[in-house]
Amino acid sequence: MNKLRSARVLVIAIAITALVVAGGWFIQLRTPVAEPPPLAIEPIGSSVLICPEPGANAELGVRVTAAVVPGQPGQDAGSGSARLETLPGKTSAEAAIVGPGGQVEIDAFGEKLPPIRAIAVGSYAPGFIADQWGRDPRGTGRGLASTACAPAASEFWFVGGGSVVGRQTRVVLVNPDENAAVVDVLIYGTGGLLDAPGGRGLVVPPGSRLAVRLDALTPGEKSTAFHVIARTGRIGAAIDDQQMSGLQSVGADWISPAAAPATTVYVPGVLPGQGARVLSVVAPGNDDAIVNIRIISSIGTFAPAERDRVQVPAGTVISVDMSTVTGEQPVTLELTSDQPIVAGMRQFFGGKQKQEDTSFTAGAQPFDGPAAVSGLPVRAATDVRLAITAPLEAVSVDVVFLPYRGRREVSVATAPQRINVPAGQVKFILLRPPEGIEWFTAVVTPTVDSGPILLAHRVRERSRYGDLITGYPWAPLRTEVTVPAAEQDSGVTVR
Repeated sequence: MNKLRSARVLVIAIAITALVVAGGWFIQLRTPVAEPPPLAIEPIGSSVLICPEPGANAELGVRVTAAVVPGQPGQDAGSGSARLETLPGKTSAEAAIVGPGGQVEIDAFGEKLPPIRAIAVGSYAPGFIADQWGRDPRGTGRGLASTACAPAASEFWFVGGGSVVGRQTRVVLVNPDENAAVVDVLIYGTGGLLDAPGGRGLVVPPGSRLAVRLDALTPGEKSTAFHVIARTGRIGAAIDDQQMSGLQSVGADWISPAAAPATTVYVPGVLPGQGARVLSVVAPGNDDAIVNIRIISSIGTFAPAERDRVQVPAGTVISVDMSTVTGEQPVTLELTSDQPIVAGMRQFFGGKQKQEDTSFTAGAQPFDGPAAVSGLPVRAATDVRLAITAPLEAVSVDVVFLPYRGRREVSVATAPQRINVPAGQVKFILLRPPEGIEWFTAVVTPTVDSGPILLAHRVRERSRYGDLITGYPWAPLRTEVTVPAAEQDSGVTVR
């Protein structure tokens, strides 16, 4: 009898177990497959920008500027703050922005300050920018040298630099955070990825800067490209370049950061004037790249004779002088490739057998939002021009200026100037800021019906010692971030 009861209990238990399993399977069948949660677009809540080295390449002075470009989404949502501040060092400086439309500066005249960190949080973060501009008209570091203060990140690309006699290229790494960062600097040359163990595993202590000379890592390289990767932490990365003739500088500037590898890359900001325009392209992948080149000019787009195609062996850098086909005019280069590439250009200025200065531009991608650069100088014998490119379709933008009148004032934007650029053309316009100021911020905003744009600027100072020139491509304003929207998963209780 007991055996019969035990058998019945076992049968019932097996049946219940089967029902539970089958029921769970049925529930799983009936439960719809959860779709990925939708993405939400929200204003950015914080921004950290790194200005690499006040005082580099400028004996007379460097100015670091910051602005919160007004009229951006999220600026009316709660409180915020923004400021420039030096990282720990022998000297220090700080300047706080009073609100959207506010601008500040930190000057380094006759001294080298530590790196400067630009921080914005809350409603001041959308539209926050910072830039660094230096000037030395006749010293050993003669030249204009400028760069945008880039967001702290874990990866950067640069195309340019060399370690031949008379040339000095430095990689400047800045760690804005409280923990050490470990960084690899990978260097590509004309023969491929270079054996430079001194660039691997670089430790950048918290709140400090580390500068590494290219000739110490791999001497004798004429053309190079850099891939800077933070293995731990995040950094600001920048590269400056100086060329000497004897004891006299014949060009100094920061190398513009380049867009990540892509099969279509644009190089805006190819400037007018005499001198070589040396395009450098690296194919960082495992396959050779065939690169087709087109020139976007003020009269249209065309393929240049004998410069319309180049082959880039896998892992190498090739360089070609485009000055014979740019015609000393402002142009943008369009590069299309069957393999991802990274590009940049070194530009020489001066007449025959006379070099006055050098400047750099880099590969970029079109964008459709507003962009701005601060700290554009207003000086005697100095002019600022803006190159606006319509790479794909017609472009229409409004250009306004925010004149700097002191750190305690909110700048009032000037009346907008509407600029129209036909598809496949470049316009190179003179910026005319208000008088009686030392510098200004230029803001470019595409209209609703505008196509994507490319922007770059040029600052030129005329001098009896020779013209000084600098400039770089613009990046779109950082105003919004895409985040996944949280949703309750009803299947959690079943599992």
